[in-house]
Formats: sequence, C-alpha cells, structure tokens
Amino acid sequence: MGVTSAANINADLRAEEALDELVALARMIAYARQVAQDVKLPFATNCLDLALEAVKQEVGEELTKDLAELSSPVPQVSVKRH
Repeated sequence: MGVTSAANINADLRAEEALDELVALARMIAYARQVAQDVKLPFATNCLDLALEAVKQEVGEELTKDLAELSSPVPQVSVKRH
C-alpha cells in the first residue's frame, strides 16, 4: 500500500466518522425538538426544526432518506457556506 492509498483510506475514514457524527447530531436535535414540542415551547421547536433541516442538508441526499423518521415540517431551504 502506497502513501497515497493510505492517505485516501484515512480521508475516507474521517469522512465516514464526520458523517456518523452528523447523523448522531440530527438524532439529538430531533429528540430535543420533540421534548420542546411536548412541553409546548413553540419558538424552541421552530429553532430546532431549522437546525435539524440544516444538519440533514449537510448530511446530503443519500442519508436524508435514512433520516426520514427525523422529519420536521420545515421546507427544504438552501444553506450554503460562505
């Protein structure tokens, strides 16, 4: 295995770990959103809806289908890095 191959493998592992962390973050946000909704905190619920949609967009389309159970009523918006 060459240096380039090892670097590609390390980059792939880091990317997968980052993706796993984003999925975990989406689940935590979804849980917090549900709690906010249960205790009738509409502003917090709306903020968490926006946060959840932003994380789902960061994860990308391939895993957004897997996160369908974490849906929120917020429509998809374009959030781009500057």
